[in-house]
Amino acid sequence: MRDALRAEIFKTVNRRMTYILLGAIVALMTLFYIILWLRLREGPETGVQAQVRYLALREGMSFVNVVPYGLQLERFFLTLIAVIFTATMMGNEYDWRTVGVVMTRGVRRRDFMAAKLVTSAAFLLATLCLGFLVATAWSAWFSNLYGLPYGTFGAARFADLFTSLGRTWFVVMPFVLMALLFSTFWRSAGQAVGFALGFFFLEGIFTGLLDSAHGFLAHIPDALMNANVAAVMRANGVLSGDSQDRGPFVTSQGGVGIWQGVAVLLAYVAAFGLMAFWRFQRRDIQE
Repeated sequence: MRDALRAEIFKTVNRRMTYILLGAIVALMTLFYIILWLRLREGPETGVQAQVRYLALREGMSFVNVVPYGLQLERFFLTLIAVIFTATMMGNEYDWRTVGVVMTRGVRRRDFMAAKLVTSAAFLLATLCLGFLVATAWSAWFSNLYGLPYGTFGAARFADLFTSLGRTWFVVMPFVLMALLFSTFWRSAGQAVGFALGFFFLEGIFTGLLDSAHGFLAHIPDALMNANVAAVMRANGVLSGDSQDRGPFVTSQGGVGIWQGVAVLLAYVAAFGLMAFWRFQRRDIQE
């Protein structure tokens, strides 16, 4: 296991894709905050609802709301980047036909897969922290520029910060395991990325179509990932002030409970992980 993990760390550190993806999270977070800033400079439009949306935009950009707003914004981009990283890291072993070479050198299959999983989880955490630092910097700058609240600093706030980072890392892990499963099943990085991201986007469309459903159909989204991800992310907090819950990328207070969300996401993590390990153990890697 140690040798397999050391090899994965070496490949991750020396791959150009790693730094491209890290640069992507910085660029995407920066771009989105710049767009928000440009929208804020235009001022509020006429009408009560327009005023509410404008105040919600200001609240979301303030430093006091960097945890609920910044992490909810980052979670979307983080999922895309984590799926691409995991799918290419595993799928390229087949595309480049290196997986067979690794197996012939005495690395056990379960150690090989475990090293992939640990590396993907570590990369997810590093990317999450980097993206949040970008959000923190922009929120601090906007708060200074427009006189927005910073909030109080204390042990409770830092404890909430680390807990919220953990929740965000946790809700993205099912998609990481899904990418690992698809790349193992299809033996291709491109197909794994396509299937995993396709599922990510299509599930949101599917659940949106069932918003007005009744009876059994109305409970289907509760068993899928997006509703349960929203339940866990809701525990990170919502916007402060009168504009609560009205900012973009901030989840509402309704939906399934947090403990149901945790249980369902844990079930997906276990299912995807076990299927990926089982498939890799039984598959002929030379086929």
